Amino acid sequence: MDKIEIIAEIANAHQGCEETAYNLAKEAQKTGVEAIKYQIYFAEELLVKRHPRFEHFKKQSFSKNSWKDLIKKTKQLGVKVYADIYGIQAFNLAKECRVDGYKIHSSDLSNFHILSLINNIKNGERVILSCGGSNVREIYYALKQIRGLESRPILMHGFQSYPTNINDTNLKRISWLKEHFGHNCDIGFQDHISGDDWFAIALPLLAVAKGA
Repeated sequence: MDKIEIIAEIANAHQGCEETAYNLAKEAQKTGVEAIKYQIYFAEELLVKRHPRFEHFKKQSFSKNSWKDLIKKTKQLGVKVYADIYGIQAFNLAKECRVDGYKIHSSDLSNFHILSLINNIKNGERVILSCGGSNVREIYYALKQIRGLESRPILMHGFQSYPTNINDTNLKRISWLKEHFGHNCDIGFQDHISGDDWFAIALPLLAVAKGA
C-alpha cells in the first residue's frame, strides 16, 4: 500500500491573524502531518467590492509580505506547504514562495487562465484538483489543460459544506474517480465533518479503504 499523505487544512481558522495561522501550523505539525495547506487569496481578486462578503475576506487576507514570512516559517517546521489559490495574483505569490503544491478549487476547473499557469510549473510540485463540486466534463477539461505536469495530479473528493452531513459524503465517488481517472491521477479525500464528531476520524479511514 502506498504511503498516505495527511494534509492539515488551516483555511480561514486564523481569522486574519498571522500569529494564529503559524501557531495552528505548529500544533498540526506536532501530530505528525506531512503537509500544511493555506488558502491564499486577495479580496480584490476574489470578489467584486459590492459583494456583501468583500470586507469579511478583506479583513481575513494577509499582505504579500505576511504570506512570505508565514510560508517561510512553516517550511522551517519540516513540513510541506500547499496553497489553495484563488486567482492569478495568488498563484504568482505562491510560486514566488516556492510552495510544494497547488490546489485548484472546484469552481476553477474550467478556468483556462489558472490552469494554463499551473501547466507551466516545472519543479515537480503537486497539483490538487478539488472535485467535490465538479462534474465529469469539468474534470476531463481540467486534466486536458494540465497534461504538461511532471507529477501525477491529485483528484480530491469531498462534499464542501461546513460541517458536512454524514449522508452527503458519498464515498462511492472515490471508487468512481479511481475507475475513470486512476490510470493517470492519484485520488484523495477532503473531510469537512465536524471535528468533534466520531466520523471525523472514521470517514478518512473509510476513504482510504475506498482508494484514497
